[in-house]
Amino acid sequence: MRSALVALVLLLLAARFFHERVEPKAEVPVVRAAECRWARSPIKLDGVINEAAWEKAQEMKDFAVFWQNRKARTATSARLLWDDAHLYFMADMEDQDLYADVKERNGMTWTNDVFELFFKPHTDRRHYYEFQVNALNTPLELYFPSRGAGGFQRFAPVSQLGMESAVSLRGTLNDHRDLDKGWTVEGRIPWKAFEAAGGKPKPGDKWRFALCRYDYSVTLENPELSSTAPLTQLNFHQYEDYGVLTFVGNQ
Repeated sequence: MRSALVALVLLLLAARFFHERVEPKAEVPVVRAAECRWARSPIKLDGVINEAAWEKAQEMKDFAVFWQNRKARTATSARLLWDDAHLYFMADMEDQDLYADVKERNGMTWTNDVFELFFKPHTDRRHYYEFQVNALNTPLELYFPSRGAGGFQRFAPVSQLGMESAVSLRGTLNDHRDLDKGWTVEGRIPWKAFEAAGGKPKPGDKWRFALCRYDYSVTLENPELSSTAPLTQLNFHQYEDYGVLTFVGNQ
């Protein structure tokens, strides 16, 4: 009887140890909903976030590694705006080792320090969009009819969506021997880019979205991938987990 009781106690202690080690309880913020507000004044694409319009945009800074249940090691702050002509975006990123060498438009920019945007205008259809800008200001823009249609290899050569961007660096690109501070990207996407999904939204429309980032650095053991969306697996294309973006009109 005593041996059975000892065995039960040991089993309970082991279960508690396993639970605490495998399923740590971390306070990770989740961006499940956000607003894309109206740009009330002009935005100059220069990578310098000094326009009055950005001050009214909702700040999204809760980037996390949700599939590991932890916050990102490098901070990111992003905002979205829109008007009759464009969807605007900006991101300000902490980065101690600026790295980017992909110069070809629609190249493999995710192998560099990169900011990414994913948009799925309709939950009842398969199509969605991916946009990227690396620290060299090289763009990647992709329209996917579906996740199973062929991916980057098939659609990168034929996706020309008209995104424009500008980047400013706070440090030295591609020199791992010094300590950098970060980089900023500012960009716009014309509504014609979303023609296959119905084009410009109306005030009150809701899209699924995720803002994501790759950070490569000699200060990190592995590249840091983070997102605003509560992704349940390491897959930025897991749009079932995306947040909801509501377009707020010019009121």
